[in-house]
Amino acid sequence: MKLKKNLLALLFLAAALPASAGELDILLDRLVAKNVLAPVEAQEIKAGAGPAAAMPAWAQTLKFRGDMRLRYQYTDNENKALTQHRARYRLRFGADAKANERVSASFGFASGSSADPRSTNQTFTDNFGKKNLYIDYAFVEYKASEKLSLNGGRIKNPLWLTNDMLWDTDINMEGVGARFNAALSHSCQFFANAGYMVLNELANSSHDPGLLFLQPGLSWHDTEGVYDLKAGAAVYGFNHQKRSSPLNYRPSLADGYQQVNTLAGGKYKYSYNAFSPEVELNANILKPLPVPLLGAFGWKLSYIGFFGNYVQAMDHGGDNKGGIGGVKLGQRKVEGAGQWQLRYSARRLGKDAWLETYPDSDFYGGSAGVKGQEALLALGLMKDFVLDLDYYSARPTSGSLKRERVFQADLNVRF
Repeated sequence: MKLKKNLLALLFLAAALPASAGELDILLDRLVAKNVLAPVEAQEIKAGAGPAAAMPAWAQTLKFRGDMRLRYQYTDNENKALTQHRARYRLRFGADAKANERVSASFGFASGSSADPRSTNQTFTDNFGKKNLYIDYAFVEYKASEKLSLNGGRIKNPLWLTNDMLWDTDINMEGVGARFNAALSHSCQFFANAGYMVLNELANSSHDPGLLFLQPGLSWHDTEGVYDLKAGAAVYGFNHQKRSSPLNYRPSLADGYQQVNTLAGGKYKYSYNAFSPEVELNANILKPLPVPLLGAFGWKLSYIGFFGNYVQAMDHGGDNKGGIGGVKLGQRKVEGAGQWQLRYSARRLGKDAWLETYPDSDFYGGSAGVKGQEALLALGLMKDFVLDLDYYSARPTSGSLKRERVFQADLNVRF
């Protein structure tokens, strides 16, 4: 009798969760079939749980997601007297919900030692002092049609990107955006991303800096599932950026980095309007190849990919170009045990090719006017449990500052 009451309590709890009435009926029918409940008892539960089971559509579609990262980081910046060892962590948690068939909302929170959009890291420090949690993204999306979606708020970066030379992967934008997709044939698709993002709000001026961008592109795959290609070209127009004050979150001089975007009278000399094409070519190896010396451990090569990105500022000619090229080997995605991917890239970014507030903060503090390499090995330990080993070697393209080497070992858990 006590066991039956416990089961009834669990069923009532299940009815209060975001499940449909049909799912509750199936569960009760199975318990009746196994003689755990009598048919009369099942009917009583259905009658009593009706209002709870018939939850609003948005509650039934509510989905949670998140990830946790533990990091060891070694930094050897030759501009500083000492090397640095840090233990760090990152926590991200978010949810998506549909209000109806066309409108949905998403929000997420992330850790971070400051409001810097390029970092969600927290360092083990401050004698166990509690740490901050920030709004990472919060936006509403309207699905106008099967081809067109519109969104607004603090949105996840809407651009298609193959790398982090221009945009750190932690950056989310504030403004409005649009996504468009249309099939041109069975194997080819056209896509476009566009938006207007607010960079600053000035109380004493009507010329608030903003960013307007458009990125059309094409994706293609062959009929045998071996090759696929994706290419896009972004055009960036910075509104009221020229002759405005420097934006927040430039690289830290105190940490041995540089601020190299050209200023005139303490204001930006250039607008940093830019053109940036990028491409990615992938090939699946249908009969995976054992990796020499590691094949006995299950390591196989089933994928190889190449990527590249070029940027050029369009309103001036002084050190205004940048580029990155790289290769990926292993598996296309690392999500489970035995999967792996090795990624290598080399880059150079001119000091006035791009605003120094946006590039990857792990690559010489996110500075412009730098060059170097990055190598990343991702190893799947278990399902949604991955070890990343990341190495950076970077230095300025000119000036007296010296090289920096960074090594990061990350344990990533997705849930």
